[in-house]
Amino acid sequence: MVSAFKVKGPRIINGEQAAEGQFPWQVGLYIDGMWFCGGSIISEEWILTAGHCVDGARSAEVITGSTDIQSGESSTASQFILHEDYDEDLTANDIGLIKLDKPLTLGGNVAAINLASDELQADFDITVSGWGLTSDDSLFISQYLNFVELVTITNEECEETYGKGTIRPEMICANSPVSEVKSTCSGDSGGPVVVNADSDPVHVAIVSFGSDAGCESGSPSGYTRTAYYRDWIKTNTGV
Repeated sequence: MVSAFKVKGPRIINGEQAAEGQFPWQVGLYIDGMWFCGGSIISEEWILTAGHCVDGARSAEVITGSTDIQSGESSTASQFILHEDYDEDLTANDIGLIKLDKPLTLGGNVAAINLASDELQADFDITVSGWGLTSDDSLFISQYLNFVELVTITNEECEETYGKGTIRPEMICANSPVSEVKSTCSGDSGGPVVVNADSDPVHVAIVSFGSDAGCESGSPSGYTRTAYYRDWIKTNTGV
């Protein structure tokens, strides 16, 4: 059984189990021995994740190289960078970085992903992956990495659920493209949102938030646009 680590923010609902090596940029993050989040390898030394995952963090175990969270390689963190304008109450500027103690050896099931320069728009097909909970009744994170295909919506459409003025320019939301509810959920926070996952993968967003009504409510899930922070990422990491 996977350990009962607490999870921060949104889980994969009605997704599929990932094949080994399908998402080599995906990492799992055990934060302060208490919380679990996802993240993405953007270089040998740097992990990109959500701000709420690193807010107040003092330590992190970073799992790479396997879809089985219990079988991956373990690294530790030497530095956490939280966006200086992160606002927990507004879920604003929900982006953070983790520097590893030792550089990863890239290759095989461990790879960096390219970062988007153009902002993600509505009506795009995206792929989201994570070890988060798989239902609102789940008690534990998933042992195996799951993924789900979603479609992005306009911020105006998303505000129909969350309220006018709540979806900021750096955010974007997504919904299931079919009648079956598909979504992220708790434990997927900080994980990668990717376009062209099978052919020319590009990191376009970070898993950020979900509805208080539950992951199986059919409400849109929320994400932080990668391109909005492209200069910030480069300034802090050189990537």
